[in-house]
Amino acid sequence: MPITITDLLVRDIRFPTSREKDGSDAMYTDPDYSAAYVILKTDQPGLEGHGLTFTIGRGNDIVCVAEKAMSHLVVGRTLESFTSDMGAFWRHMVGDSQLRWLGPQKGVIHLAVGAIVNAVWDLWGKAIGKPVWKILVDMTPEEFVRTIDFTYITDAITPEEALALLKKMEPGKKEREAEMLRDGYPAYTTSAG
Repeated sequence: MPITITDLLVRDIRFPTSREKDGSDAMYTDPDYSAAYVILKTDQPGLEGHGLTFTIGRGNDIVCVAEKAMSHLVVGRTLESFTSDMGAFWRHMVGDSQLRWLGPQKGVIHLAVGAIVNAVWDLWGKAIGKPVWKILVDMTPEEFVRTIDFTYITDAITPEEALALLKKMEPGKKEREAEMLRDGYPAYTTSAG
């Protein structure tokens, strides 16, 4: 049964990190770590997707307004209409003829799109009972390539080249997944102070 997105809620969440200069550096001397947070509600009780984009304070409210302005792009649509081709979903999000004027692939609009796209990935994972990394691992090379919008990267790699690379690496896929499950994956972390 298709899952319909019924609402897009936005939360402006901020942490007063500038009080103690937590997370500051030479360029950003007074950051208040913030999130323009999106919740996608669905017609399935208790099933919702969460996504955010990160800012450092002033302007977080502007990103939140942009997220709300994009709600017409997802509300009333089915999750499956997006997950069947995530690359097309990205182009749908950045292709709104009026919001595009503001810069879909940069700045505030790009931040807003990122939060909504993250929420759709989260919703997809919850709907099928998999973490997002596992959705990606379980994709065929063709499915994986369809998640990518190649509009601005074909000078570095084409869809055909990406597909060939993924197919070449496919024989060791199960072993690499087992290694990650066994050993974990080194990740960047940060801490205050």
